[in-house]
Amino acid sequence: MIPKIVIGCVLIFVAGCSASRGLVVTGETLKGIGNEFIQVAAVYKQGCDITKVIAQSHCQSFRSFGEQFQKSFPMAVQLWEAARSASDAAAQDKISDVVSSLAVSLSDFAVIAMQTYGGK
Repeated sequence: MIPKIVIGCVLIFVAGCSASRGLVVTGETLKGIGNEFIQVAAVYKQGCDITKVIAQSHCQSFRSFGEQFQKSFPMAVQLWEAARSASDAAAQDKISDVVSSLAVSLSDFAVIAMQTYGGK
């Protein structure tokens, strides 16, 4: 499971670095971020609730982030799709900032999990 997280983090990091203004949000980017959240959440479920190898402070932080992500991300996707359909570049840029912030936080949690499991 960890290798998938590594790939997801690297993809988001590369996408974020490829544009000077930040993460370029596309339908594929949104799909990738959603899939990464599912993978990272599974690792935290395992590491927090079953094996208990992830520090409880990180578990609590991820739980809070997860609640925020589950509320914010679907709405951001819907708004991005509406802005794209309306060819509203300004709205897409604002929504992209929100998505970028969520992606960066998610990648931070993925890195914590990788460090906990020794990158294996």
